[in-house]
Amino acid sequence: MKIPGPPTGFRALAALIVIQILLLPAAGEEPADRSKPVEQHESKIRKLQNSIKIHLGELQIVGEKEFQLLEEIERIDRELSLQKVRLDVMRERQATQQVVMEVKLRELESARAKMGGVRQHLQSRLRAYYLMGRTGLLNVIFSTRTLPELMLINDAFTSLLEHDLAIVNTYRQAIDRLSAATEEHDRESRMLTEYIAETVEGQGKLDAILDEKKALLKKVKTRKVLHEQALREMRKAEQDLGKTLVDLQRRKAVELRGFDLKKGDMPPPVSGTLVQLFGREDDNGVISSGIAIDARDGSTIRAISAGRVIFAGYRQGYGNTVIIDHGGNYSSITARMEKITVKEGDDVGDGHTIGLAGDIATLFARGVYFEIRQGADPLDPLEWITGTGLAGTEAPGRK
Repeated sequence: MKIPGPPTGFRALAALIVIQILLLPAAGEEPADRSKPVEQHESKIRKLQNSIKIHLGELQIVGEKEFQLLEEIERIDRELSLQKVRLDVMRERQATQQVVMEVKLRELESARAKMGGVRQHLQSRLRAYYLMGRTGLLNVIFSTRTLPELMLINDAFTSLLEHDLAIVNTYRQAIDRLSAATEEHDRESRMLTEYIAETVEGQGKLDAILDEKKALLKKVKTRKVLHEQALREMRKAEQDLGKTLVDLQRRKAVELRGFDLKKGDMPPPVSGTLVQLFGREDDNGVISSGIAIDARDGSTIRAISAGRVIFAGYRQGYGNTVIIDHGGNYSSITARMEKITVKEGDDVGDGHTIGLAGDIATLFARGVYFEIRQGADPLDPLEWITGTGLAGTEAPGRK
C-alpha cells in the first residue's frame, strides 16, 4: 500500500482544513443570507460532523496501519537479533573449526614425517635381512656360527621386521584418520562459510525491509498527526458553530416571541381616522376580520413589526395588498393601498415603509384595511397596536 509522503498529505489536509474554515463565518459575524441562519448553521454543523466522521475513520485506518507496522518492525527486530546470534555462533564455530583443522594438519604432518622415518628404518632392516639371506644347509655348513645362533638371528630379524611393519601400519591408519578428519573439518568450514554468507545476505535484506517499514511508519505517523490536527480544527469549528447556533436559536426564539412581547405597544400601520372595527359589520354587511383607517392621500404606510414580505401585489376584493410574516405563526395584512413599495421576499424592520395611501385605492371601500392573524385566525388589531396617530370616536384610548 502506497502512502503519500508528508508534503502531499500535508497540502491535501491543509487545503481541506482551509476550505472548511473558510466556509464558516468568523466569530460574531452574521451570515450573509439572514433568511435562514439557524438552518444554515445546522447544515454546516452536519457537514462538519460528516467530515469529522470521515477523518475519524481515516484516523482509525492510520492507527491500525501504525499498529501493524510497529508489530512488523518488532518482528523484524527479533528476527535480526536471532540472525545476529546465529551469525555469532557460526563464526565462533568456524573459528573453532579453523583451530582444530590447523591442529589436525600439524598432527598429520608430524605423523607423515614419523612414518617416513619408520619406512627408512624398515628399508634398512629389509636390506640387512636380504643380505643375510635365508638360513639353509649352506649357511649352516659355511657359517662360523652355530645353528642355534643362526636360528636366533633369523627369529630376531623377523620380529624386528614385523614390529617395524606394525608401526608403519599404525602411522598409516593415523594418517588416514587425520586426513579424513581434516577433510571433514574443511567441508564443515566451507559449509559454515556458505551459511555465514547466506545469513549476512538475509540480514542485509531484513535491514532493507526494516528501513522501508520505518520509512512507512514515519509517513503513517505524519498522516496521523495531520488527521489529528484536522480533527482538532474541525472540533473547534464545530464548537464555535454550536455556540453560534445556540445564540441564533435563542435569538430566533426571542424573535418568535417578539411579536407576542410587543402586544399593545406597536404603532398603527398609518395615521388617520379609525372607520371600521374588528368584528363589526362593514357597509356590505360582512363581519370584518380587521380594521380600516381613513388616511390622507400620500400618507406613508409602515410595517407594525419586523418580518418578511410573503406577498406583495393585487388581490381580488382587497386591492394592492402586502402580507408580512412576523414569525411565531403571526402575520399582518395591509390592503387598499395606492402604491406598494416592497416586493415579495423583502425583509422589513419595525416601521419600514411598505406603501402609500391614496383615494383611488379606497374607491370601493373606505380607508386602508389592516388585519393581524395567528395562523388562519384573525385577531383584533386594536389589542395589538397603540392609539398613536389614530383619531375618531371609535379609536382606542391607549397611548
